This record gives sequence, structure tokens and C-alpha cells, in this order.
Amino acid sequence: MGLYDRDYMRERSKSPLNALFDGNFSAVGVLIVANVVCFIVGAFVASTSWGPSIFSFFELSLNGLLHGRIWTLVTYSFLHYDFLHIFLNMLGLFFIGKYLEHFLGPRKFLAVYFCGAVLGGLIWLATGFGRPEVLIGASAAVMAVFAAFCAVYPPVPLTFMIFFVLPVSVKPMTMLKIAAAMELAGFAVEILGGHPVVAYSAHLGGMAAGLAMIHMDRRKMLDSILSCSLPKTARRRSASDYKFKVNIGGDTDSKKELDRILDKINSEGFASLTDAERDFLKKAKNKL
Repeated sequence: MGLYDRDYMRERSKSPLNALFDGNFSAVGVLIVANVVCFIVGAFVASTSWGPSIFSFFELSLNGLLHGRIWTLVTYSFLHYDFLHIFLNMLGLFFIGKYLEHFLGPRKFLAVYFCGAVLGGLIWLATGFGRPEVLIGASAAVMAVFAAFCAVYPPVPLTFMIFFVLPVSVKPMTMLKIAAAMELAGFAVEILGGHPVVAYSAHLGGMAAGLAMIHMDRRKMLDSILSCSLPKTARRRSASDYKFKVNIGGDTDSKKELDRILDKINSEGFASLTDAERDFLKKAKNKL
């Protein structure tokens, strides 16, 4: 039996695409449904005479916060301007979020998502104090998911299609650096007096939140915070939770080292392994 045929490795390698709406709790699925429902309801409300006053209770603005609408730091992320706006955000959330949720679990994924929304909103307010505009859209939250995904994904090139035609292969962290550079360029125009439609400062705040949350997770800080603030769901199991261990010939030290490496992958991701640990894992797989 190969290493990836064992029960605990099969559980980790289960396709997130198959698990998105398979009856288990899926944070990505819930968020997509919630955003779509809010968009449909919002389209109906916008067609009424009292639409603007209703939206003011949920969109983010300095005036709203000054009137005590603290909830708008979250609710603004469920509102979208038009179909293209929500389509692009939900497309990114689906294709990137499902893998990040599979790695972090629903609770941590939701923490990344909503921290991205909140920090993105705060950065947008701080960098445009007194601006008359309002902020809506899930872009900051999706950018947090994107940044977190790039931070935990193994450093192997990903191939994506530009305009659905031209294939390009780029490493995740390279993708993040390119995106951050583009956002910084847009933000520079924004602070120099421009009035771009895109909230670049909110995007940068979302990216910062995603990276910060992954840093906290690697230091085991995120578990401590969530255990005090959110209801517990099924936690990720480590290799030590399973009754059966990998048999690599009766060498106790080797088995302990393999269990340690599997625990490290479980908590920090495959990208955290050293070259020596990768070689050890490869040799153990060959023995099996």
C-alpha cells in the first residue's frame, strides 16, 4: 500500500471540487450562496424608491460608522455593483477558496475571509478620510483568500489562462507579488487625487490580512483565538490521532520522523518542508 493510499492521506487528498456541495459544511459554498442571494435581493431593493436608504444601512462609509453602523465593516462585502462585479469575485472565491478551505478547515477559512473584509474596509477608510464614496463588494475578502492561498500552496508553477486563451505558468508567490505591484500602482493613483472605480487600498488591506492570518496560524496563535471566539467544528486531525501508523520496516526512529513530517505538513503545509524532509518522505513512499 502506498503512502497516499492510506486513510489519513486519502482524507487530505480528497478533491475539494467534489466536497464543495457534498452535504458537509462548506464555507466557500455558504459564502457564494449568501453573496448571490444578497445580490438578487439587492437588485430588487434598488428598483424601489426606498432602495438608497436601505443600502445606506449596509454599505461601508465613514458617515455610517460615525452613526454607529459598525456592522457595515462586514455587510458591505455582501453587496455588489453589478453582475460582472459579483461574477468575478465569486469566480475567484470558488477556484481559490475551495483549496484554501481544504487546507485550513472552515473555521480558519472564514476567519481569513472576514478579517480580509474588515481590514480592507478599515484601510480604505484610513487612506481616504472624509471621502464621499461608499465601499461595497467582496474583493478585499477574496484578496485575503488569494494571499493566504499563495502563502500556503507548494512552490510549484500554476498554469492559468489569460483571457481563457493564453496559458501562463507562474509560482503562487510570484502571482501574489505581481498582483500586489498592480494594486500598489493603482493605490498610488488613488492617493494622488485620482478617483478610480477599484478600491485598491481595500485590496491591499485584504492581502495583508490574508498573510497575517497564515503567519498567526503557523505560530498556533489562530487556534487559540478561534477556540475562544467561534463555535468548534470538526478539527483537522494530525498523524498522532490515528491508530495505525506507517510501517516502514520496524525502524522506530524512522516511523517517528515520518509522523513528525506528516504533522508538519498538516499544520504548516507541504511548502514548509526542508529538502532533507522532502527526500525522507520520498524514500518512505518508495519503501511502501
